Parts: sequence; structure tokens; C-alpha cells
Amino acid sequence: MAKSVARKHHYVPQAYLAAFTTTGRKDGQFFVLDVESSRAFRTSPGNVAAERDFNRVDIEGHSPDAVENGLAPFEGNAIDAIRRVVETQSFPSDSDWNLILNLLALLAVRNPRLRGSFNRSREQTFRIIADLLASDKKLWDRHMQKAKDAGEQYPNVSFQEFKSFVERGNYNFVFHPEGNLRTEFNALDKILPILGQRIWSVLVAPPEGPEFICADHPVTLVWKGDREGHVGYGLRETEVFFPLGRRVGFYGVYETPLKPVVTCRPLNVAIMNQRLVNSAERQVYSAVESFAVWHRGSIREVRCEG
Repeated sequence: MAKSVARKHHYVPQAYLAAFTTTGRKDGQFFVLDVESSRAFRTSPGNVAAERDFNRVDIEGHSPDAVENGLAPFEGNAIDAIRRVVETQSFPSDSDWNLILNLLALLAVRNPRLRGSFNRSREQTFRIIADLLASDKKLWDRHMQKAKDAGEQYPNVSFQEFKSFVERGNYNFVFHPEGNLRTEFNALDKILPILGQRIWSVLVAPPEGPEFICADHPVTLVWKGDREGHVGYGLRETEVFFPLGRRVGFYGVYETPLKPVVTCRPLNVAIMNQRLVNSAERQVYSAVESFAVWHRGSIREVRCEG
């Protein structure tokens, strides 16, 4: 019997999300709050942060879920490293630090939001190119000859047919996941050294609470202070936060670092939770029915009511 191919691919690992359930296991439950509709429900990590064929590849000689299966061992090792930090509430060893940082970088670049943004940008570029080719027959002929000389496949249509097709504008672009994955892994190679230059601290929630939440886009990047505008991982005066569990998070800066391990005040947890709400693609996850956020100068409770 042929081995079944996994079609449901999690862009946030189930085992990572398990740390935010009531039991700490993948079959545990947490509250899910939809930040767009404010609708809430309870479920397990297997039912969230996933898309059909998100990691699918159609390459001869490889299974369609080759990338999905290939990522599993690394994700398992990284999550083991996270669990050691959560259990000890101490700064990770060098090897664990490296694993956590790699997972953080992967989640930062491989998600539906960035993939959609990149594809929209590519579509805009392709439409501009199509408009240029349709505007000048000499330009069209020159590019068709280049394609022919290079042995590339190209549509057997006339310039007038192509021009009419473009002017009607009744077409869409379809981007295959393997192209997206190639771009995302290239971005991972670029962002990882940048993240490694930050000075990292482990943030520990206060014993009396509140606790950290998680989101379907769990890596947050913000300017320090009240500065607004485009922000990047390589820019100074920025903060990165990545929740590791209900009581522990990872925090990185370039300047004015904190101690390696810091016990937070409720205010600090509320601020980080608000960042996760703002960063979420669509959902946030909490083991408890209400969680703290920093809103308009004070700590507010957000209830996950169905």
C-alpha cells in the first residue's frame, strides 16, 4: 500500500503551540481568539495555524510532502530546546540558543502573510512586464527571439493575440509553493545572522501572573518607544519578542540589553501580549479564558468568550 501524503501543513508547529495549552501536549486544549471577528472557541494545536499544501513541492523524484517531512526533525530538536528553557527558566546553552534562533527565524519568514505579500509584489511586477511587451512589437519580437535562442518554452501566439489578451486583463497568476519555499529559505539564510547579532534575554512571567499568549504569527518586531513606520530585523532601536511558553519568552535587542534572565512585571507581560495580538495573522492562543494586554496606558483583560 502506498504511503499517504500529508496535505495539512502547519506553518506554526503543533508541538511548539502545545506549550500554550492547559496540558502542554499537542492533544491539549487552548482558547482561540479570532482577532478579526472577536469570535472565540476551544480546540487543540492540530486544528490551527495550518494550510493545505503549504509546503508542497512538485519536483520529480521527491514526494510532495518532502519539505514538510524534512522540517520535522529540526522542529523537534528546536522544540526540545525550548522545553528545556521553559522548564528551567534559565538562559539556553549555546546549542539550544542556536536551535531556538533558527526556529524563530523560520517562523518569521515562512508564514501566509509574507507569502501573500511577496506574491502580490511578484504579480504586480509580472503585469508591468506584460504591459511593456504588449506595448511594442519590436520589444516583443526581440524577447521571443531570445527565448527561442535559449531553448526556452514560450507560447505560440502572435504579438496581436498577446496584446489583446493583456489589454483584456482577464487573467490571474498562480504561484506554486516550491517557488515560495525557495524564496523563504533564501530569506532565512539572510535573516539568521542578523538575529544572531542581537543580545537575547529570557523573560519570565511573574509567579502570580499574568502569563504569555501565543499567535499564528508568533515573532513580533517593533520599534522601541513610540516610533512608527517600516521596521526591519536589521534595524537598530528595535525589539524582537518570541513566546516560548505560558511563562517564558525570548527577547532580543541590539542596544541597552537586559540581563540574561529577567522576571517580568505584569506590565511587561501585557505589553508583549499586545504585540502578539497586533502581529497575529488572524488568531491568538491562550491556555486561560482571559489574558492581559496593554491598551491605552493600562492593563486590560481580554476574555475569550464564544
